[in-house]
Amino acid sequence: RDAQESRGLGDVYKRQLQRRLALEHEAVWLTSLSAGRFPALDDAARAALRRHERARDVLVARVAAAGATPVGPQAAYGVPPRSVDQARQRLADVAERMCRAIVPLVALGSADDRREAVRSLRASALEATSWGAGPSAFPGLDRG
Repeated sequence: RDAQESRGLGDVYKRQLQRRLALEHEAVWLTSLSAGRFPALDDAARAALRRHERARDVLVARVAAAGATPVGPQAAYGVPPRSVDQARQRLADVAERMCRAIVPLVALGSADDRREAVRSLRASALEATSWGAGPSAFPGLDRG
């Protein structure tokens, strides 16, 4: 029974890592696109791009170490934003969805994995507000 429960938690952990990795791929695509298209967002988007590239690379390694094949990026993630405001909205949305993907990881994995999840949750919540999302008392938990 313990082995089944452990394997079940391992499967949940892998699914959550994959969910977060898929969002990191989307964030890399969107921040890169936003930096290139909108000079007003260039510095902030490039800083976010570097953070998301690092997170993506770490997650690829963690997914592989967990015994799964890392999910790859899509060719595109919808129609590219046409304005700075639209880009900010999309960037805030990705950061908020990232928070929702990270919350379950706070309870899964090793102590180091959980600490990393808390740091990532904080960074994603701050990023969401920097792109214009409203502040949240409980990032990742207060919306469906």
